Amino acid sequence: MAETNLAETVVEYLSTKNVRHIFGILAHTSFVLGDAITKRPNLRFINAQHEGGAGNMALGYARATKKPAVCLVSAGGGATNIVTAVAQAYKESVPLFVISSDIGTASSSKGAWSSWHGMEHVRLFQPITKQSVRLERVEEIGSILDSLFRLTTTGRQGPVFLCIPADLQAATLPEPLTFSETADLAVPSIDSGSAEIAVDLLLKASAPVVLVGTGVDWSGAQKEVQELAELLSLPVAASYTAKGVFPENHPLALGCLGGGGRPYARKFFLESDLILALGTTFSEGTTLGFGHRTIPDKAKIIQIDIDPDELGRNYPTQLSVQADVKVALRAIIDGIKSKRPSTPTDGRRAQEVQEAKKSWQNDLHKKVANGGVNYDSVLRTLNELLTGRETLVTAGMTGDTLRNIDAAMPIIHAGEFRAIGTALATSLGVKLGLPNTRVVCVTGDGSFMMEQQELATARLHNIPVLVVVLRNNAYGGMRRDQLEHYGGRVIGTELFVPDLARLAELFGATGVTVTRHEELRPVFQQSLESDNLVVVDVKLDQ
Repeated sequence: MAETNLAETVVEYLSTKNVRHIFGILAHTSFVLGDAITKRPNLRFINAQHEGGAGNMALGYARATKKPAVCLVSAGGGATNIVTAVAQAYKESVPLFVISSDIGTASSSKGAWSSWHGMEHVRLFQPITKQSVRLERVEEIGSILDSLFRLTTTGRQGPVFLCIPADLQAATLPEPLTFSETADLAVPSIDSGSAEIAVDLLLKASAPVVLVGTGVDWSGAQKEVQELAELLSLPVAASYTAKGVFPENHPLALGCLGGGGRPYARKFFLESDLILALGTTFSEGTTLGFGHRTIPDKAKIIQIDIDPDELGRNYPTQLSVQADVKVALRAIIDGIKSKRPSTPTDGRRAQEVQEAKKSWQNDLHKKVANGGVNYDSVLRTLNELLTGRETLVTAGMTGDTLRNIDAAMPIIHAGEFRAIGTALATSLGVKLGLPNTRVVCVTGDGSFMMEQQELATARLHNIPVLVVVLRNNAYGGMRRDQLEHYGGRVIGTELFVPDLARLAELFGATGVTVTRHEELRPVFQQSLESDNLVVVDVKLDQ
């Protein structure tokens, strides 16, 4: 029987967990792990241009597939380069399994900072992961792999970090390991007493509303949210990060609440007497500063979240429930139906939502009537052409502008971590996870320039996405705020941006430049219908 080294055991374990893509960059200290991957034809290694890009691809892949994504980086600079993506995954509760090589055990005995690539990897990742571990003995690999991988999706999801010294990767195990399937953990459910209280609060409220976060998406509870909303005519808003989790073409959809939101969403919440908060944290962006600009101080709150630490953290609750959102909603829906089995749906609140949306759309139409090329006109045109089957990806403050998009599916972006330089790579991961979906990356020019090199990754691995770059030759949101608050002075926010259509063509993509409003529709139409790698450089009016 052929001996199996530790690296081959790691890769075998990942295969048993149905991992099909690994994102990263190899170096000498990780060559043994890389060689083990080559022996597994069911595994595809996606080498990025930068470890940060690999991390963002993994973020997109995990969000698209609802499964843990795996990254492989190398000791020292390779590991530090992925820190931003890991920190985002921790803040936004995205399951990543990050594996890094380390210097050999003999070298590390001289001190972490004495050798090539040497550093204290575990301490670096501890604050931004659920667990950060260095393998010390080959005999520990089986238990460490299983506990870490399971941890990514247990309770509140998030990233984990495993550091494997270079010499241990090649070490032979004392005996081969076998990995058997284990049952999934049962998700926490709502107790009958809490379900009954929630039902009574909802039925007695005169103006209840629903706030959904990404916990709804991860739980797969979209249908339950829609069923409950239609059952009681509940207007539904999403947190900034969860835009599209509740389809915004639904008659009861308010879009986002707070940052990136539509003004009428705030009105419905401020007039509410009960808020049902599902898988959301009442963050700074959603609440516009944790006060009462979006959350009325007199409204009762029912908060359901899988993470007990979030319950009542930012606002006092009438009812706090630690439970899986999908399971809890099913119990609440059944309870409502048992108490009001034949109550007809009241269409007045849906009509109020639609009237408010129509008024806002009329105001938007007046803003774009001059035929210029600006954020509103560009995104309104894109919105009119979307079929509801596309997946949109964005980053940073560009995400704020997507209030003009009626998202039928979740929009994937950096959330309230607000990182820029992430959307392109994230969209590549989304496309790998959803190969039959047209993935549309909407990004600013400043953000795009930070990661434009990942077009080479898209070309190398044949990952066709549509990239729409909103160009104003600046970090637009920051420049705007500098002009407003600092006497018209700006610093560090104006950019030189090359001809992006020509740049795209150098990477083997189709490049298109848009400078006039009448060009938007035909260019977007053709690009959406294509399944090629396309970059559209939209030059906004200055």
